[in-house]
Amino acid sequence: MSRKIYGFTTTIAHILSLAMMLLLFFTAFFFSAYALDMESQLVLFARDNLLAQIFALGIGGGLFFLVAKWAAKDNRYIEKILLALTMVEILLLGGLLILFGKTVPAADAWSVYDAAARLAVGDTMVIHPEYSYLSYYPQQVGLMAFLEVLHRIWNMLGIQQHAYHFIKIVYVLLTCATVYAQYLAIKMFAKERVVPCFYLVLAMLNLPMIMYSSFVYSEVPSVCAFSWGAYFLMQYLRKNKKWMWIPAVACFSLSVMLRKNALILMIAVVIVLALEALGKRKVGYLAVAILSLVTSLSILPAVQKGYEVRSGSTLRTGVTALSYIAMGMQESSRANGWYNGFNFNTYESNGMDSQMTDEISREAIQDRMAYFREHPQERNAFYWGKYLSQWGDGTYAARQATLATFGGRHPWFTSLYQGEGSHGFIAYANGYQTLVYLGALLYLLLPLRELVRGKGSLTVYLGLIAVLGGLMFHMIWEANARYIFTYSLLLMPYAAAGAGKLQKGRLFR
Repeated sequence: MSRKIYGFTTTIAHILSLAMMLLLFFTAFFFSAYALDMESQLVLFARDNLLAQIFALGIGGGLFFLVAKWAAKDNRYIEKILLALTMVEILLLGGLLILFGKTVPAADAWSVYDAAARLAVGDTMVIHPEYSYLSYYPQQVGLMAFLEVLHRIWNMLGIQQHAYHFIKIVYVLLTCATVYAQYLAIKMFAKERVVPCFYLVLAMLNLPMIMYSSFVYSEVPSVCAFSWGAYFLMQYLRKNKKWMWIPAVACFSLSVMLRKNALILMIAVVIVLALEALGKRKVGYLAVAILSLVTSLSILPAVQKGYEVRSGSTLRTGVTALSYIAMGMQESSRANGWYNGFNFNTYESNGMDSQMTDEISREAIQDRMAYFREHPQERNAFYWGKYLSQWGDGTYAARQATLATFGGRHPWFTSLYQGEGSHGFIAYANGYQTLVYLGALLYLLLPLRELVRGKGSLTVYLGLIAVLGGLMFHMIWEANARYIFTYSLLLMPYAAAGAGKLQKGRLFR
């Protein structure tokens, strides 16, 4: 009975993932979302040029064909060359962006960075119930703790420069580590030997990922921690390495500490572990699932309590979740459901009273739902725009995230952000996004016979379940294309595996 349930859930995971990838691929193939004016950051929408999209897919397919032909001669040797080239490219381009892009933390990124800098020199006034950024957003304490460690290391060197230069170097290295973790993981579940080579090609082509290596915020270290956690988990589940659950749980907890939204990824982990425990009748899997959930939910409160004890002060509970949901149903100057200040302003204007903030947010949600019921066409247009502004932007708002500069940005990078170069980058990123979505879709085109029988391991769907959770969550929560960047990285291994199946002619067999 347990095996039947396991097979049924595997089939459901496959069907839902297939439906999701069909939606994402056809959205990316026919539509684009992008921003040109970096002052207003208004998200624009356009129908894609289908010939340009076909050309982009043809270029990607041709590149994969050449790599496959090259790898057929000596796959291990070629794989090592591609791995070295990928790491060198990330280090080189990431370094050039640091030297000539000259990005600087801004907005929330600056607030967390500055709080960490002050704590690193003993200033604990950033922990305060009223006059602290963290009393509005206490979920940032984990990232602040991480940045404080980096600040302290930098201060020990005695170099009279901002620590964010050093932190960006660390983030470039973490980007390399993310790619390497995914590369190791894909070698475990890929049936075609050429798939790791395809993955490395996709990693080299991922320019938004390179741009995000200079974004001093939570995305890069969090996705790195999760990628290593997923690798260790696969070692535990697929290779039967009994003690690998320890670094897996540690990495998952670190990922949530750095970025609270990583709880979406953790839910996927818990689902997979619980169903694996049921299907294979292993209580140990269930114990790891429970432990992962407990540590992920408790790590941020534990870090916050540590800072409160250290400072002798306290933090508030922060801007409420309900106010984020209410804001996600409202228009914004950038796009539907994006930040418009509702959550922050409501919380602040009511004296940081969480209960009052929730009451006002609940009324706003009810009013909006009533409006949507009376105007179904506007409701559909609103949520279509909200969806497309996030999942149809191939740049994942990389330019907006790294826009702020401390001056002297090289003209080429200035053009990339705000000039003619931005058009080329947007076109390239949209073509690349379509290629990744298509590859992941091809991976899921399994024979109907195998699908009905529920064959296969649920562990291979971990990343896809996480992406599905992200898709649903950000249709309810505050929207932003930047939030989708993490999920785009999780799709790369599946895209490589799909290209491998196409190359081997295994799609419909």
